[in-house]
Amino acid sequence: MLSCMRPFPPAFRFGVATADHQCEAYDGHDDIRDVWERDGHLTLRGRATDFWHRYQEDVDLARGLGCTIFRLSLSWARLEPEPGTWSDEAFDHYAAVLQYLHDAGMQSVVTLHHNTWPLHVQAAGGGAGLLDPCFPDTFARYARRVAQRLGDRIDYYVTINEPNQLLYGFVKPWFMRTYAMPPGLGPDASSHEQMEALLALIPNLFAAHARARAAIHEVRPQALVGTNPLVLGLPRWLQRWVNRSATRLRSPDDLYAQATSLSQSTIIDTGRVDVAVAQIEQEPERVARVLYSQPYANGYAAVVALGSHTLLNAVNAAIRAERGERVPQDQLRHVDRSAQVIARRGVLRAGVRPGRPGLCTREGDTYTGFEPELVRRVAQRILGSPDRVEFVELQAGDRERATRSWLHRFDALRKTFSMFATILGTDWWNLGLAGHLAPFLCPTEAVGALDYVGLDYYWGVPSLLPSQLERLFAAAECRYASAPVWPNILYDILCEQQQHFPGKRIVVVENGCVTSADDVTRAQYVARHLANVQRAVADGVPVDAYLCWSITSNREWGLPFDDNSDFGLYHIELDTDPNLTRQPTAASERYARIIADRTV
Repeated sequence: MLSCMRPFPPAFRFGVATADHQCEAYDGHDDIRDVWERDGHLTLRGRATDFWHRYQEDVDLARGLGCTIFRLSLSWARLEPEPGTWSDEAFDHYAAVLQYLHDAGMQSVVTLHHNTWPLHVQAAGGGAGLLDPCFPDTFARYARRVAQRLGDRIDYYVTINEPNQLLYGFVKPWFMRTYAMPPGLGPDASSHEQMEALLALIPNLFAAHARARAAIHEVRPQALVGTNPLVLGLPRWLQRWVNRSATRLRSPDDLYAQATSLSQSTIIDTGRVDVAVAQIEQEPERVARVLYSQPYANGYAAVVALGSHTLLNAVNAAIRAERGERVPQDQLRHVDRSAQVIARRGVLRAGVRPGRPGLCTREGDTYTGFEPELVRRVAQRILGSPDRVEFVELQAGDRERATRSWLHRFDALRKTFSMFATILGTDWWNLGLAGHLAPFLCPTEAVGALDYVGLDYYWGVPSLLPSQLERLFAAAECRYASAPVWPNILYDILCEQQQHFPGKRIVVVENGCVTSADDVTRAQYVARHLANVQRAVADGVPVDAYLCWSITSNREWGLPFDDNSDFGLYHIELDTDPNLTRQPTAASERYARIIADRTV
């Protein structure tokens, strides 16, 4: 059926994308992501793809595919290394990149804020960063300078990349070990404090976008300015029901009321032990089932049940103390339900595995070594005494499972309730721009503040079956190879955007896949999603362009480089190839055929 549809019209543009931190080589000057990845012991970008020096090669690859639109982002940290100090060298570089794009016959999509920002912006307001009341004006000044210096070469602006995802730098749901992105609040931040941060962040992001758009228009009145929220693929009836969690918010108190559902599990999962400190290696597939601590000796980690954040914080503090780091010894500021269970019991149940000298050995009824001492430090913080510990010996295959009960069978449903009953699961960004949010969340200056409708779409589920939901949360936990692929919903999403923003053109700013996800290869993924874009265009939805993420392999936000994190149409062996050779893939060949034929 799809092959009989009208081809994409001549004006429709196919494109690809890159991003500064993910592709540009590290130059010795930190942005906030560099610090975040280094402090979190994540994969550093290093040379990345060296797009800074090899942009001509990648633009030529895109032109070879037949692309006529190319997205890149600007490094704010390079352009403004100190407050109010602008780098002519960096501006000249980006001017050359944009000129090369236009000489290659491509339009440009330029992102101003792509999940990272300068350290001096984060330091503003006493370290408030994006929460600083001055941030919207600071961002607008940056946008104005970009428009002045580069605006004659920019066709589309994306002010803030995936603004709805920035919330995860300030909110840590009960089933997540830590904040998913910078800057991250303190480990003991209460649910109330997390919501307090959102009450500052959300209106700041709307105001920053609106003021940046106004500043750009002062310099370039005809500029096309928008954003690209990440849209979740849910049945649309369900998404409309979920959106009520945002549209029904009438005051800050309403948002605070959602805090407990998000930060604490409604049911405490109590296993045979509260914490397992038993030479456990972290395994990606188990991240969805338990919370891992920071690594300690030999890279081992302790394990606690999902939702046990107070206990996890105590474990991490004990690990830092054992390393000799200075850790405050006062009582934990906030105690969640799991810690309350331990307090009522009056004893900490700890799983150990004796037999490793230096780590854990047993002499009679006494356990000695690094791990038992670590447990005693945890008991001191939780219960006020290092002696209130019950040690339980665990077998190798039982170490993680011992922290969980039969309730783990309902983890997907419990997570779903926590997400979809709160603002995190809603399309709050587009709801705000469309005028459906209260002014305390979306200032009136931001309503309707877009010149085109941008969106990112990757993953979705057609039903609420536990197996589907597990894959959806795999995507949220960056286990992209297990993420759920649902191409058909993209058609519905595009039609819905036309209804929400009548008269506005639409751009699919990001859509792409790792090597294989949900048993779908990248080539199949691109073709199936483009088929639904073609269907929408044939039915009169005003989609101007589709951009595939990404032109090459890149450093995917601190993840190890492997098939789970490689979105590239052209493959680069980032860790082993000193030449960073761009290698074509089946997906690049399939994309080129679609572009040439203008049909799937």
